[in-house]
Amino acid sequence: FLWPVFHNVIKAGAYSHSAWRAYCSVNRLFADKVVEVYETGDMIWAHDYHLLLLPSYTLRHLRTATVGLFLHTPFPSSEIFRTICVRDELLRGMINADVVGFHLFEYARH
Repeated sequence: FLWPVFHNVIKAGAYSHSAWRAYCSVNRLFADKVVEVYETGDMIWAHDYHLLLLPSYTLRHLRTATVGLFLHTPFPSSEIFRTICVRDELLRGMINADVVGFHLFEYARH
């Protein structure tokens, strides 16, 4: 459900609660694995919009870990991003990363 928005397309009915639950579950599974293999001093990198919640979920267990997030896809304009009903949760995940990188400078300027 996020692919269209991250490519600046507003698609009516794209969001579904079951898709959101699945998205959260996948991010939790990744976070659980990161926590399992993490060693002190590791830097954790999450890549792309598929794992926007990973920084939040990981830091719940590894409070001192360094987490980076890199987006390979376009980042939607604020006009489009605000159409996502779970935007607060997604942004919270992003700002829990120590470093956020964007594929192109223009994506960071919205």
